[in-house]
Formats: sequence, C-alpha cells, structure tokens
Amino acid sequence: MSNHALSVMLVLLFLLTGVNMGKATEPGGQANTMRIISVQPAANGIYAVVSLEYPKSWESNLRFTLELNGKPVRARKAAGGSSIDSNIVDFIFFPKRAGMQNIAVKTVVNGRSVDAKSSFDGKQTPFIGVLGHGGDRELLGGKDREITVVSANIVGARISFNGKDVQGKLSGSEIETLSFTPAWRQGKNVLTVSANKFDGGLIVRNFTFFCPGEGMVLPLGETAVVYWGKEGSKSGPFYDVKIGGDALAQLRDVRTNFVSMDNDGWLVSDSMIGKEFRAQKPGSAVIRIFMKPHLLEKMELDRELTITVR
Repeated sequence: MSNHALSVMLVLLFLLTGVNMGKATEPGGQANTMRIISVQPAANGIYAVVSLEYPKSWESNLRFTLELNGKPVRARKAAGGSSIDSNIVDFIFFPKRAGMQNIAVKTVVNGRSVDAKSSFDGKQTPFIGVLGHGGDRELLGGKDREITVVSANIVGARISFNGKDVQGKLSGSEIETLSFTPAWRQGKNVLTVSANKFDGGLIVRNFTFFCPGEGMVLPLGETAVVYWGKEGSKSGPFYDVKIGGDALAQLRDVRTNFVSMDNDGWLVSDSMIGKEFRAQKPGSAVIRIFMKPHLLEKMELDRELTITVR
C-alpha cells in the first residue's frame, strides 16, 4: 500500500471515529457521562433544586454528593424520573449565599469518579413561618398550644405575642427555630415576627389565632378559618362538613400550605384544606367534620367544634 493511500485511510478513520473521542462509551454506544440540566430556586424560595441527568445503564444504587464553591453541602433527593436511555434526579440544597456560585455533583461508577459542574445565581429569599399552622385567623383545636417560629435568610428577629415581647432567640444553622408556649387568651391572639433582611430591608409577619379557652367565642362580624386536614388524592382522604345553627355563615373554601420540619431538619410543606366562616348573628353553631380516610372506608365523625357568637 502506498503512503498516499495509507494517509487517506487514516484521515477517514479519524473522521468516522473522532466524534466520540474524549467520551467513554458503554455497550450500545451510550456516552458514559452525566450533566447538570438546571439549577433553579425551589417553590418555597428557601432551597434550590439541581436537576441531574445520567445514563440509565449505570448502577441503580449510586450515591451522589454536592459541592458549592468546592465545599460539601447537605442535599436531599427531591424527585426523579427517566427517559428511554437516561435517568433524571432532582436534589434540593441550601444555597448558602446570594450571587453567582459554582456547583458540582459527584459520584463513583464502577470505581471511576464522575462529576458534573455548572454555575447558578443563588437567591436568599427571607422566610418567616409557624410550624404546623397557617396563622391566618386560624381557629385552633386540640390541646397542644406550643408555637414554633421558623425562619431563614433573616437576622435580628424580634417576636411578640399579643403585644408582649417573647424572650429567647431563633437558633440553628441554615434554618432557625424558636419554640415557646404563649400566654393564650380566649378569642383572638396575634403573633408578630419582625426581622432584617440581608439586603437591609425589613420583613414583618403577623399570625392570628382564635383560641377556645373555656369555649370558642367569635365576636359578631369576625371571620375565622377552620382546617379539616391534608388535601387528599383520588383515593383519599375525603371530608364532609355539616353546620348546625345559623350563627355562622360559610364564606369560601381555603387551601393553605402548612410548613413542617422532618427528622433530618428539612422544611416540607403540605396543602391543608378548610373553610372560612363569618360570625353573622348572635347565638351558637356546631361544626361537625367527617372524614373518610380511604376510598374503601366509610365516612365517620372526626371532630366537632361548638362556637358561640357574641
């Protein structure tokens, strides 16, 4: 074979195979890589979500770690999915600070270290809430009267209950909390939390609760919200509400996200459903709440509330 013919064959070989150079391939021709699809703020604004894509042929029990600006950070799997040849997984994490940041996701596949890198514009949305409560004219039930204030991305929080300062400070690393038992009074109670945002602005949140005391009393013309429970799926739970007496008027259905903290310290939210009422005339009314836990179970009385309008 002449030198010219050999050169032509080498050029053709390079053109045919060069597109895959730099990428290891697995059986079937799939590229053995992973990539970051996006980094976006989570729905609550507190966390961020990184979406990762990697080959479906990789082992199923992979363990991933996240780094921000070269330092490991806590992360939790939030969701997942797949296509014909790829797996997609979302991880939530705390952005740490505002501004452009570098993110890396790392894992080990068959003894080989693999990573994917990107950058994103971090946000620090100020947040103040009350664990397990909506706090918007919420009519309390049960006997547990402890309040836990939760916050993120604020400084210098000041808390008052019915106009009196609450002693103690919010504490924690990423998410801060303060639990206390207020001096509840019968009827309307107001919890106020004010703090400074990182940009120097002020944030103020007011939470209102109606406490029964010796009996639940609503002033004439006042409105309040009663929550039944978590919003269900097609299989349940289901709720039914019956009102006895004409002291209360039903205004509208309510859906509110209640924030809670799981055992690992992550904030999660659940959609709670209820109804808004107005105290329309002096007298009393009984709210009976029925629940059907599952499609195959029967509807039974869950609880009832007697409310006096004065």
